[in-house]
Amino acid sequence: MFPISRFTIYGNSMLPTLKPGQDVLSFNWAYFGNKPKVGDIVIIKLARKEIVKRIQKVDGRRVFVIGDNQKSSTDSRHFGKVNINQIVGKVVYPSKIDCPNRKDAICHNCGFKITCCGEP
Repeated sequence: MFPISRFTIYGNSMLPTLKPGQDVLSFNWAYFGNKPKVGDIVIIKLARKEIVKRIQKVDGRRVFVIGDNQKSSTDSRHFGKVNINQIVGKVVYPSKIDCPNRKDAICHNCGFKITCCGEP
């Protein structure tokens, strides 16, 4: 498992925080030796697909996750608590930064869109 992975947001469950089509970076080693915290946005492996949700409650080895857009989210209210070992990683970087002088580039190693504010 690589320490960093790129994921694309699908659906409206995390609006307004994350938008459909937006790419995010996930730190996959975030919870090796550390416990998840309420408020963390995480990637969860569920039924052979990855979903993005926010941790609302930590209960021992299980977490209750929910989408920021609760009207359009399928989350722990529907499928119950998730085991911590189902967490792929913690979202650490959304690709869209509102910056007037933003320059975009594509990383040649991972293909992730790198965004900066024009600093060298």
